[in-house]
Amino acid sequence: MTAVQPTSRLPVDPFDPAAALGRVRSVAPTSVGVVLSPEASQNGSTRAGVSARVGDLVSVEAGDAFVVGRVSGIDAVEIAGVTASVADVTLLTSVDLETGDILPGISSYPPLGAETFAADPKLVQWVAQRGDRGSERRAVTLEIAALGDGTPVSLSPERLFGRHCALVGTTGGGKSWTLARLVEASTAHAGKVILLDPTGEFHTLDEAIHVSLGGADRPETCAEAVFPYRELTEADLLALFRPETNVQLARLRAAIKSLKLAEVVGMENPLVAGNGCIPKAEQPKLHFEEAYRQHIDVLDSPRASFDVELLPLQMRFECVYPSAGPAPSERVRWGGPSEPDLSECDPLIGRIESNLNSPEYRCIFASAPSGVTLPSVIRDFLASDDSVLRLSLRQLSFRESIREIVANAIGRHLLELGRQGAFVERPLVILVDEAHHFLNQQIGDAHWTYALDAFELIAKEGRKYALTAGLATQRPRDIPEGVLSQIGTFIVHRLINDEDRSVIERASGEIDREAAKFLPSLGPGQAVVIGVELPMPLTVQMLRPSNPPDSRGPDYQSYWR
Repeated sequence: MTAVQPTSRLPVDPFDPAAALGRVRSVAPTSVGVVLSPEASQNGSTRAGVSARVGDLVSVEAGDAFVVGRVSGIDAVEIAGVTASVADVTLLTSVDLETGDILPGISSYPPLGAETFAADPKLVQWVAQRGDRGSERRAVTLEIAALGDGTPVSLSPERLFGRHCALVGTTGGGKSWTLARLVEASTAHAGKVILLDPTGEFHTLDEAIHVSLGGADRPETCAEAVFPYRELTEADLLALFRPETNVQLARLRAAIKSLKLAEVVGMENPLVAGNGCIPKAEQPKLHFEEAYRQHIDVLDSPRASFDVELLPLQMRFECVYPSAGPAPSERVRWGGPSEPDLSECDPLIGRIESNLNSPEYRCIFASAPSGVTLPSVIRDFLASDDSVLRLSLRQLSFRESIREIVANAIGRHLLELGRQGAFVERPLVILVDEAHHFLNQQIGDAHWTYALDAFELIAKEGRKYALTAGLATQRPRDIPEGVLSQIGTFIVHRLINDEDRSVIERASGEIDREAAKFLPSLGPGQAVVIGVELPMPLTVQMLRPSNPPDSRGPDYQSYWR
């Protein structure tokens, strides 16, 4: 078969005779079989010294185009009494020879007898870096990886983050290093990145603002901040205090409602006692209901705009009978104290009092050290020329799901800023390490539930607000399918678990079953990059970050005898 003359747009000739491997002997919908030439099969390489091995990329003649494929297997087959090596080549993408455009899918299949060539790394680089829908490369690209021979691969932020990104891989596969490399590459272009660091291992990042929640953390320049409870919602507080019965839940909600009203009307209002609470026992309901209707817009806000220190006392005030008696004249007043309700609520009241004074909850209920609150830190960061804000959650307790609730509140705060237009001129990427801890979870029981859904909402609607997410996890099977379906780019390190590989295969829609078979055998730092904006799955070696994260395990050799 005579190939069409390649266009000058291509960096190298895809049909270099010195790189010839063999000819097509069979064609299937997703693959072709190639009989390797005696030279390629016996010596393992072409005249150009390029190997013909499993995993290598090849170019196959296909009329006015050529098809890029991957060698997925090689077998010895007897043909006309002679043993020959036949390579099974999975077809990945097509390139128009006249225009150089990358065509979606397989535009035309190679005919029988079509010649197959080892793909030059420069050609693979060119295909990978080709702009969206055939346009030229974008001006801003992030150099994050290299091909097997060291040829660098750069991808635009639109391709990496434009439709959200997921970094997945088992422990030791290089996921944390890739996350650090993405941060450093973004810094080179003055991008805006917030990194949620649950383990504290990214304290090594140089060009970052370091802020810790829950206590002092590394490095020494790391500022301690609080996420004040007034920025939380009623649902957040329910999750923190965990009412265990319907009576506890009802009285807690009523107490929050009363304290919100007390804060709005002020101490001078007759409804409010000198202690700042609103007594209920034997009090008329009319004034309370009228005041509530008057301020309904403010009081129905999800924000916890009240003095939480008064919550235990107000709960005691809420433990009253619904009315003073059965007569109409008595139903307009609350009844006296209800000892059964108070007895049932005492455990919750004690838990609230304990939490308000617990060191584990100081990042929520204590005064901010030096007046530093996380919302103000985020606001200052967005207004500054700094590129990276690292939020360490390492000091947050695992007790009562505190870190999950705080992380969810951070995600919700960023989404609210996005809805207000804060990121239109400076798109923001929120990178979440160990993302499986903050997704696909619910807190609560039969009485109430609290969904950790902030990052799921970012995945579903953040793009229109220029807010995109990068989720890093060892367990992609724990990420909701609704989130995975919104991910445009996957950077997949070694995955051993069959279920995890199946999840990626279903979610990406771009990785074929044959390519998924390579995932368990990837080496440290190797990854397959898959994306709707990429013409084909690309196996690369992720570049080492300048400041690798501190993800070392225990040093047994130094301390064990």
